[in-house]
Amino acid sequence: MENNGDMLLFLGRWHPLLVHLPIGMLILAFAFALLSRKTTYATLSSAVPATLLFGAVSAVLASISGYLLSLSGGYNSSALSLHQGLGISAALVSILCWLLYRKSLGESDVLSRLRRFRFALLTLLVVLLSVAGHYGGTLTHGEGYLTEALPERARLLLGWQPEQMVIENVQEAAIYTDIIQPIFNQRCQSCHGTRKQEGDLALHTLEALMRGGESGQVLVPGDAEASELYHRLILPEGDADRMPPKGRTPISTDQIQLIAWWINAGAPEDMQVKDIDQPETMQPILLALEGKVDIADIPPADPKIVEQLRAKNIKVVPLAAGKNQLAVNAINYPHFSAEEAQLLAGLGENVIQLRLSNTQITDNALQPIGQLAGLRHLYLDNTAIGNAGLAYLHACKTLQYLNLVNTKVTDEGLLILAKLPALQTVYLYQSEVTIHGIEQLVRERPELTIDTGNYALQALATDTIAY
Repeated sequence: MENNGDMLLFLGRWHPLLVHLPIGMLILAFAFALLSRKTTYATLSSAVPATLLFGAVSAVLASISGYLLSLSGGYNSSALSLHQGLGISAALVSILCWLLYRKSLGESDVLSRLRRFRFALLTLLVVLLSVAGHYGGTLTHGEGYLTEALPERARLLLGWQPEQMVIENVQEAAIYTDIIQPIFNQRCQSCHGTRKQEGDLALHTLEALMRGGESGQVLVPGDAEASELYHRLILPEGDADRMPPKGRTPISTDQIQLIAWWINAGAPEDMQVKDIDQPETMQPILLALEGKVDIADIPPADPKIVEQLRAKNIKVVPLAAGKNQLAVNAINYPHFSAEEAQLLAGLGENVIQLRLSNTQITDNALQPIGQLAGLRHLYLDNTAIGNAGLAYLHACKTLQYLNLVNTKVTDEGLLILAKLPALQTVYLYQSEVTIHGIEQLVRERPELTIDTGNYALQALATDTIAY
């Protein structure tokens, strides 16, 4: 099919060229005006009006071409609005500065009263140009383009750290949509996204990734080692082919392992994390996605107890390298009982996360679990736990997350939850609680995040939660 083109888009694509002219000329005008304030360089004042005129005209042209380019779409709306507003403001201020620096037309000149402020306005113009340029860079290269090249010490000093991905329940997350694609968006999309595809490679969708780039396929589902994408990520630092390139924040070791794990699982798009085999090396990485836990220095767990649990195929993994906090998962041991719970009690404050989903745990087995002083996350979904079991959790002062999906908990059990001081999130759908019981819990603990499934609750004046 013949491509007739688009004249407005053609003119808009001159923006990257035109936008640099006003920046250079207007900053040069500011430099002339600043130096001319000293007697030694007073002669430079005569060059300011002409420089400002050239800069103002090119700023107007850059603003027009930028607007035309924005009509093609595909840009971050908030960054685009700021860039446009600041750019147009800079163009208008540059015109005003030229009017104030040109030769006076006489006493009747309506701008004569403003001339005393002309250098201040010229300084404001430089500020506008700088901020507009920053947002222009954000549109072109992605969020964090300026700060990501800062040395680590400078970042810590200024408080500029890369945004961390946090997933409340990583096991329920979609592996591609919730974990892998956000990594590509954060670290790769500025060069391989909708607006820019270096090497003809785009990573903004799985379909685009599977198409590969100018050198062919970059991903071999089921084989990370044979995938060019993975190969580029693990090249030695300084290698010209390593991705992301030098000057960009590298993908972390954990993120690389997540990508490799996803590829080796067949690069699925719709599967949830819980449905994919999780090697022991991956479990601390997945746990870390649920957010940072204050990892204080505590004594190590009793190795004999850890070995006894592992002998029953109960997974026990550290939350972080070199730390003694643990995550315990009975996914491979559905016969979890009071005997294993008593073993767990011997680990005390070391257990931070405990998954007993789909096990045969009974209410009585929760008595020793209630003694875990450091417990933050507890998963009891798809078990026979009821109100009697919840009563043993009253001593869990640090419990923040509780999953009671498809349990026998009733409204009476909700009264116990209301007394857990650190509780932040609770899952209750498919349990035996009623709408009335949940409404009462909301009244007593309005700050709680409560997931009730498909309930349609009557709105209360005190409600702060959308169901």
